[in-house]
Amino acid sequence: MIRDATPADTHAIAGLIRGLAEYERLAHEVVLDEAALRAHLFGERRYAEVVLAEDDGTVVGFALFFHNYSTLLRKPGIYLEDLFVLSEHRAAGHGKALLARLAQIAVERGCGRLEWSVLDWNEPSIAFYRALGAVGLDDRTIYRLAGDALTMLSLAQRSPLAIREAASSDAQAIGELLRGLAEHLDGPASEFEPDEAALRAHVVGRGRYAESVVAVDGGAVVGVALFYHNYSTFLGKPGLYLEDLFVLPDHRGAGQGKALLARLAQIAVERGCGRLEWRVVDRNEPSIAFYRALGAVAMDEWTVYRLAGDALRALADRG
Repeated sequence: MIRDATPADTHAIAGLIRGLAEYERLAHEVVLDEAALRAHLFGERRYAEVVLAEDDGTVVGFALFFHNYSTLLRKPGIYLEDLFVLSEHRAAGHGKALLARLAQIAVERGCGRLEWSVLDWNEPSIAFYRALGAVGLDDRTIYRLAGDALTMLSLAQRSPLAIREAASSDAQAIGELLRGLAEHLDGPASEFEPDEAALRAHVVGRGRYAESVVAVDGGAVVGVALFYHNYSTFLGKPGLYLEDLFVLPDHRGAGQGKALLARLAQIAVERGCGRLEWRVVDRNEPSIAFYRALGAVAMDEWTVYRLAGDALRALADRG
C-alpha cells in the first residue's frame, strides 16, 4: 500500500533515511534530528512531502519530494530527493509503486516533469529508472556551495550594485532575460517564449513555486537569479536551488553575476539553509570557471534523471 506520511511516521522515516545513507556509502554525512525532521515535513513551513510504502502494516519504503520549477516549461515540477526500500522488501514492486504515485501527483498538479539524481555507480537503480523511460541528463553537472564556502560568499563585501527582490512589475523584464538565457543555451533558434502571466503567478505571486532577485543598473533590470527551496534529509536542513542565473551580455564583467550569487548565499544563511546548488551544462566553461573560483564543488559522481511527457503520463497511468 502507498499512502501519505503523517507526523506519527517521523521515526520510521528517519530510519529509512539512515538506511539510504548506508546504501549510498554516505552515512558519515547524516546529521539527523527527528524533531527538526518532523517540523520540516509537517510543520507550519513544509519544505518537503513524503509518501510511504507499507507491507502488512509495516513501513518498508519511502519517497521524499518537493516542488521545483522550470522557467522554460513555465510549469512546476517534482524533485525526488530520496527513494528507498528496505532490502528485504525489494523486488516486490514497492519502488515502482512509489515512483508511480509521484508521477500521478505530478500529473494531478499540472507539473511538467519528475526529476531526481543518482550516483553513477548505482547501476541497478539506473537500469530500473531507464526501464521506466527516464532519461539521464549526462551533459549537466550539479555544483554546490556549502559550509565555509557558502559562509564566505554570504559575508562578501556587499556590492554597490542594486540587487533586490523581484516585484510583479518585473515580470516582463524577467521574461526577456529568460529568453536571453534560452538563446544562450540553445542558440537563436530557441523556441522559448516568456509568459508574463505565468511568471507573475509562479514566481512573484502568492502561490509561487519560486522566488527571484534581480540586478538593476540605471533603473533597468539587467540580471536575474531565480531559485526555490530544496531539502536535504542527510543534513536535516532546507537548501536553496538556483534554477536560472543570467546577466545581459553588455552588462557582464561588472560583478552582477557574483552579486546575485552572493545575495542568494546571504538568503541561504539567513534562512538556516545547508547549501546552495545549481546545474551547469558541461560545455559552459566560462561559467564553470567562475563558479569554481567562488568555491563551488562539482558533484561529478551524480547524474540527474528525468521523466517527462509521455513517459511521465505512462508511469502515472500504471499506478
